[in-house]
Amino acid sequence: MYKQGNVKRAIAFLLPAMLAAPALTQPVACHVAYAGATRVFVIEPTAHEGPARPLVEGASVIVEVANRLPPAPGAGVTVRTLGLQDGRPYLLHQASYLPGSPAIGPHGFTGLQVVREPSRGNELAYWCETAPNRP
Repeated sequence: MYKQGNVKRAIAFLLPAMLAAPALTQPVACHVAYAGATRVFVIEPTAHEGPARPLVEGASVIVEVANRLPPAPGAGVTVRTLGLQDGRPYLLHQASYLPGSPAIGPHGFTGLQVVREPSRGNELAYWCETAPNRP
């Protein structure tokens, strides 16, 4: 039989985790501005650990975003920006955010990030926010 105090402690411990769970599994919307156009990409959470599919593939820049579910290694959102030189990608910028990271201003949980490809001077800007769950 459970003691009343133990049940209350268990509820007090589990309730915040249950309330936070939807925030940990929500899709994210990333706003990417490159080559004079701004596009919004919605990235659904996934348990898959493989490489992220590129969102943008330009002549000199590639953008990848992964939205990994806990408890998988690398859980959270990872944004990678790669440059291309002689057809080979190289890392320009990488940022990782914990699952359920709060917004830090008008540009979501990432803030406004600007990446410049050094050899051509092309500039890419992005910011990501938690997107509403889809029905």
